[in-house]
Amino acid sequence: MSVVSQELAVIVDALPEEKARQVVDFARFLQQQAGDHEWERILAERRTYPKLEKFAAAALREGAAEPLDPSKL
Repeated sequence: MSVVSQELAVIVDALPEEKARQVVDFARFLQQQAGDHEWERILAERRTYPKLEKFAAAALREGAAEPLDPSKL
């Protein structure tokens, strides 16, 4: 466990349950934001992805898929 993790654990343990939940919720929010920023960075790149473009073109040529029929599973 990192020093930051240990410090956070001590803080959360000292809080009432409701406040500790708020800290956890905020940490999850920050975690999601970090992932969003990474996707934004990737999508903003001017890089081409030939394999992905080839795959997408092939999928589009196949046309629309039929809806899944649970009775056929």
